[in-house]
Amino acid sequence: MHYVYVGRNELVALVVGLVTGTLYSWLDLPIPAPNVTGGVCAILFTYLGYLVVNALRKTVSFGRPPESRSIAAD
Repeated sequence: MHYVYVGRNELVALVVGLVTGTLYSWLDLPIPAPNVTGGVCAILFTYLGYLVVNALRKTVSFGRPPESRSIAAD
């Protein structure tokens, strides 16, 4: 089962993306991503399609994974 949620990794990716985009724009360099809305939407909707199909198959769950207890902690 895969879990989809916004956590620390996603927030770090957001900050890194914003900093990278700002630097590329400030230095007048081409961005290393699609620079048209259609390209960005294609990537986004490909991922959303993946999530929808896996949600219908019940192989993905939205939200935090349940806490697992470590055997060493007992």
